[in-house]
Amino acid sequence: MKDEPQARSSTRGLTRLKRVNLAALMRLVHYGREVSRSQLADRARITRSSVLGLLNELENRRLVDQVIGSATGEVGRPSTMVRASLDIVCFSVVPLYDSLLVATVGLSGRIIRRTSHEFDALPTPAQVAEKTAELIAEQRQSLPPTNLISGIGIAIPGHVRVDDGVVDSAYSLGWGAVPLASLVNELTHLPVWVDNDASLASLAEQRFGIARELRNLILLFGAVGGIGGGLVVEGQLMRGRDGFAGELGHIAVSDEVRADYGGIPGSLDSVVNRLDLLQALGLSRADDDTLARAIRQHPPGAIDALLDRQAHSLGRAIGMLMNMLNPEAVVLTGFLRVIFECRRSEVDEAVRRYALESHSSRCPVLLGTLGSDVLLVGAAELAFASLLSDPLESPLHPAGTIEQIAHNAAS
Repeated sequence: MKDEPQARSSTRGLTRLKRVNLAALMRLVHYGREVSRSQLADRARITRSSVLGLLNELENRRLVDQVIGSATGEVGRPSTMVRASLDIVCFSVVPLYDSLLVATVGLSGRIIRRTSHEFDALPTPAQVAEKTAELIAEQRQSLPPTNLISGIGIAIPGHVRVDDGVVDSAYSLGWGAVPLASLVNELTHLPVWVDNDASLASLAEQRFGIARELRNLILLFGAVGGIGGGLVVEGQLMRGRDGFAGELGHIAVSDEVRADYGGIPGSLDSVVNRLDLLQALGLSRADDDTLARAIRQHPPGAIDALLDRQAHSLGRAIGMLMNMLNPEAVVLTGFLRVIFECRRSEVDEAVRRYALESHSSRCPVLLGTLGSDVLLVGAAELAFASLLSDPLESPLHPAGTIEQIAHNAAS
């Protein structure tokens, strides 16, 4: 009788170990895009025979594909390569102050389709939810019938309660206490996750971009709505008590009285401002590539003082953050990348001035490589998180028409 609980405990222990190993393999395949079985065994520290059985389970659930690769492993034998299944997708959503982006993203991290919508005025939460549901329905109808959907990830420029998907505050959108996940779920009948845009940009660059080999980094993300930040410590996002950590745009870098969206004067967000650049260039709106071209083509001297001031403030903030957090690198994305490319020497000079030499000499400033896709890729990471953590138990949802979606929800 005394042995029975031990046997049950041992079974539970094996089950837990199996779940851990399945999740480890799923993440390695997801991040690696295409990996050999032998590489998976080495990286996950699992025996090759165990890896074979686990991969077969993942393949049976249509989460991975095993194909014969052109590269060779053992002498004379082609390697079996493992890649994320083409059948698994999610929807990424990025609301901006004047527009909305929606994309279908594959489990490999590849963006399959994207659509956008421009609003005439600052959108309300209801307008964003309704348009999101409309664009997702259009994309969902066009999916092959073999596709399965993990859910919807939404990147928001503001404070988000990640546990329940409530937008606590999004100053640039004028939102507060918005149950966005619930609003979108009611219209799409799909699970919805919401998180801060800069935090998701950090995950995207760490997993698929310039910071793939780094475990400690700072990301600064510059967008229309301001500057956000993400802090990755030992491979994990730093969340803070309420999940609001990383609001690096609100650190003070100047004695200016001008305030940012949050009412804080002299902040990085108020001094390094995308709208100021657009106004100086005579542009009403522009993506980052257009902004960079406009700066390079502008007459000398017309915008130099503004760029110099913004570059100095950006470098000052980077130096301060290096002193505080001792990262392996600082990654710049969005329009901050444009400032760095146009005024690299000014940014570097300010970094050296405000950072301890022991930090600045060992901490490079890197430019994000995902470009305008960074938030869509990051939001997809949010939507795939449950699947990556528990591949066999996380629910998946069928593709189909609007009528089929409604029928499935009612049944």
